[in-house]
Amino acid sequence: MKKTTTMMKAAALVLTLGLVAGCATTADVQSARDAAAKAQETADAAMKAARAAELDAASAQGSADAAMSKADDATAAAKECNERCSRMSEKGMADAMAK
Repeated sequence: MKKTTTMMKAAALVLTLGLVAGCATTADVQSARDAAAKAQETADAAMKAARAAELDAASAQGSADAAMSKADDATAAAKECNERCSRMSEKGMADAMAK
């Protein structure tokens, strides 16, 4: 009995939805088409912006890589200079002690 009642309620709901959906006017259909077209335009604009952002990110990554390379070179040069200064300082101290 309960199963039959549930089936009847479901059938009534489906019938009601079918009638409501079947009563769409040409204006309703055109409105839906317009909304879909606007949504597509928005999606296209978002895709274009995403592609531009991707290009900007790739360019920024290239700049960051170049900056990192220069920083690595500067670090190596600073270490080399530090080692030379240490050797010069040690030599100067040794020469001063020898006198």
